Amino acid sequence: MREIGKIKKLPYSLSGINIFPVELEEALNIVLRHIKDRNGEYFCFVNAHLVTEGYKDQNVKRVLNRSTGNFPDGMGVAMALKLLGANFKDRVRGADFMMNLCSYSAKNGLKIFLYGSTEENLSTLKEKLLKLFPGLKIAGTISPPFRELTPEEDSKFIEQINKSEADILFVSLGAPKQEKWMAEHKGRVKPVQLGVGAAFDFIAGTKKEAPRWVQKIGFEWLWRLIHEPRRLWKRYLIGNTIFIWLVVKEFLKERFFRKRDL
Repeated sequence: MREIGKIKKLPYSLSGINIFPVELEEALNIVLRHIKDRNGEYFCFVNAHLVTEGYKDQNVKRVLNRSTGNFPDGMGVAMALKLLGANFKDRVRGADFMMNLCSYSAKNGLKIFLYGSTEENLSTLKEKLLKLFPGLKIAGTISPPFRELTPEEDSKFIEQINKSEADILFVSLGAPKQEKWMAEHKGRVKPVQLGVGAAFDFIAGTKKEAPRWVQKIGFEWLWRLIHEPRRLWKRYLIGNTIFIWLVVKEFLKERFFRKRDL
């Protein structure tokens, strides 16, 4: 894996959210470069849902733009960036990123930490990762309660993460909760933070992933909607409509208003 010295591509703005038009390998190299900093820098994997959440909530937008880097996770986001003129081949899917980084970590002695999900799911995930990547060092796991943490609980978890000497902290709390959590803990936890969303469930096998061909044609959202209609109908049917409107607005602004300013 070729390590790059700095982020060479400028971010594209999608509804005011800065996203780097990079592919998986380049995103991995960017993250690897920051592991040695030990100051809890965080990276986000942006999909259409996060873009619409950022549009509705300025705090979410600020959290995303304060990250060290945002990568195009959703196919809709990748397609939107290309429509705006970005030149890159494929998106950086959170689950694929996590698998590749775990593979690299197993080969290079990096320690990972898993934060989020349920105890049962974490146990299954840990077992699966160790089977897939022999030699992977899992420094610890935490399944936080599904409520706001008390200051005492938060301090305890931070101490546990830092004492583990983990290099990488995978965070799976759901968006935008995980992005807010990472922003709040930058400088408080030492490992680099990665908000990978449903990657824990997909890798553990507790949620079924869409077939690759469905992912490639951009209909992973429809696959998930069919399998979890009660939980996801509002997010996808209403959220995707808002997202399309935001992309069209950004495209028109880029194509017409920016040209007039030249």
